[in-house]
Amino acid sequence: MKERWDKGCVKLGLTLFAAGAALIVLYEGIVHFNYIRQAWSTLSTILSPFIFGLVMAYLLCPVYNVTVRRIYRLMRNRCKTGKGALRFARVAATVFSLLVLFGVVGGLFALVIPETVRSILGLIQVMPERFNDLISWVETTFTAEHYPEMTSAFENLVGKVRDSFMEWTERELLPQIGVYMTQISQGLIITLRTVLNLFIGVIVCVYFLNSKEIFKAQTRKMILALLSKKHSDELMEFAYFANRTFGGFINGKLIDSLIIGILCFILMSLLRLPYTVLVSTIVGVTNFIPFFGPFIGAIPSAIIICFASPVQAVYFLIMVLGLQQFDGNILGPKILGETTGLASFWVMFAIIVGGGLFGFLGMVLGVPAFALIYYYIGKFIEKRLKKKELPVETSAYQEYNKYDIDRKDIV
Repeated sequence: MKERWDKGCVKLGLTLFAAGAALIVLYEGIVHFNYIRQAWSTLSTILSPFIFGLVMAYLLCPVYNVTVRRIYRLMRNRCKTGKGALRFARVAATVFSLLVLFGVVGGLFALVIPETVRSILGLIQVMPERFNDLISWVETTFTAEHYPEMTSAFENLVGKVRDSFMEWTERELLPQIGVYMTQISQGLIITLRTVLNLFIGVIVCVYFLNSKEIFKAQTRKMILALLSKKHSDELMEFAYFANRTFGGFINGKLIDSLIIGILCFILMSLLRLPYTVLVSTIVGVTNFIPFFGPFIGAIPSAIIICFASPVQAVYFLIMVLGLQQFDGNILGPKILGETTGLASFWVMFAIIVGGGLFGFLGMVLGVPAFALIYYYIGKFIEKRLKKKELPVETSAYQEYNKYDIDRKDIV
């Protein structure tokens, strides 16, 4: 009895101590949030080469694994040992994965960047002309004879905008040229540093691709040493499920966005819409954001096309609407399947919350992260319901009394 009492007291003491420590850490984190964010920013900057490398390796893993598997089958009987065949397969898979990486990135730069630059330069050249056309249209339509007050107000507005621009140029732009030059120099330094980090990231990617089994074994060994068999199995199950959820979602969205970008390019070429490459790139990149992606890309793209022709901008919006319906109802479900298992409402919730907290990255990764949380909350609830011998199906708790409908008639 005394031993049980002592054990209970020890457990209670440890629980209270852990709770108190957690509250202190939470309080200090809230009070010194800016310092923590600054420290995290500094740490992420230092670790950026490793982050780039791990991201590239994670995306190239399917290509690497398939190549190793097939080359090993071909070389197993031709090499003296299986170890030699595996070594050869790893080297060949690494080279092929890097060729895929450089081919995709180089191809995108070669195809997209020059055409995008030409589109942007053409857009800059067209904008003053379109602005003058707008002024002429307003002056012609709303003549001083029929709409004197509106014409006078528009002329005053144009005059104020012109005067404000000249004043801003004299007071802000010209005196700040030195500051802008310094910022441009800093931007060039950051660009060079990013290129260097990407180069180091490629090296990290190669190391990770060829050592991921060792890292996985070391992690599993550490988990088994620190945790019980039950808890270690649960943690490994969580890791496998998280990898399957995030990997399936990210790879699926990459393929989906690539297909949508190509389809957008084909349809815009058939409709003879302007800025085809630029707009298709915008639509393809923003399509990576679930649910809202096509609309986020359609708005600036329609504005860009509108400078060339408002009628063509309308055609483009109709085209994007049809493309979004095709992606949401046919292509997306075929590629992604039940990767997340979330209803549309929770997808929208995850995107809004993730985007509000972490920006673009939160909008992209918010869905698989919330799917992970949703799955384990569901497992916890089902476990508690089974313990209480209650049904776990959601349909068992739905009621239709307000419609005078018996649930048995529609279940």
